[in-house]
Amino acid sequence: MKSRFSIIAPCYNNSGLLRNMLKGFSVQNYPKEDFEVIVVDNNSSDSGIYSCYKEYKDKLNLTLLYRQILDNTFALNSARNLGVKISKYDWCVFTDSDCIPSSNYLMRVNNIINNKGKNICMTGLREFIHFKDVEVDMIDGTDLHLSACPRFKSPSNYGLTKDRRIGKIEGLPDTEQPWGHFYGCNMIYKKEDIIKVGMFDEFYDGTWGYDDIDMAYRIISELNVEPIFADKAVVYHQDEVAPAEKNDKSVSKTEKLNNPNYQYICKKINGYYEFSTREFRRFGLTDF
Repeated sequence: MKSRFSIIAPCYNNSGLLRNMLKGFSVQNYPKEDFEVIVVDNNSSDSGIYSCYKEYKDKLNLTLLYRQILDNTFALNSARNLGVKISKYDWCVFTDSDCIPSSNYLMRVNNIINNKGKNICMTGLREFIHFKDVEVDMIDGTDLHLSACPRFKSPSNYGLTKDRRIGKIEGLPDTEQPWGHFYGCNMIYKKEDIIKVGMFDEFYDGTWGYDDIDMAYRIISELNVEPIFADKAVVYHQDEVAPAEKNDKSVSKTEKLNNPNYQYICKKINGYYEFSTREFRRFGLTDF
């Protein structure tokens, strides 16, 4: 049985990364009539975003939604909420515009739905590669090119080459604080469940992080939905900066105590501060 998916991706500039993402969905080993892609643009100045839309609008069921003028273009959650509101299908897949899905991504997610039932939500792993190593024309239905790209010490993964959740995420649903292993670039929910818990919390807009964990927490704890590790449903996260090239966004990942989003989620989720502290130290970072 085929499920139908709405892929929702907030976007801000970086049309080269977006083009690779759209190519990844265009070569999915899954019927094109069973999924749509919604790109929500947060006031990009990159004119290439529209060029990407023109290039792929006939290859995908693709919608490009432009936002009204924003006070802060780092507005992931309000963008996701807009995507949910216009989405057509029962399952919402959330990713980032810098992530390329593995070619069997949707097929793998569909198989899990068929095997596990519908009272579930899912998350999968990230593989970290550098944008300069990706050739868009070589992204195909085999994953040979992407799997051969060198792995990268990503600032978004605290300078680690392997997804830092490995060793814990495989234990879902029985892992401690299971919502803590859900990341916005690779998570799948039923649309009706998102609506039931009140959509994404837009308080998190403007500052990095924890919005994805918040959504997972509410869906899992309030609706008693089972969290599933979607093994083999991988996204290839494209990096553009080397670990030594610090920017404000990457620095904020370790400055947690000064991050209002982190303070907010620690108040919402009992034991999250202690859990996140242990996790931070587990993958070798001690300056927390």
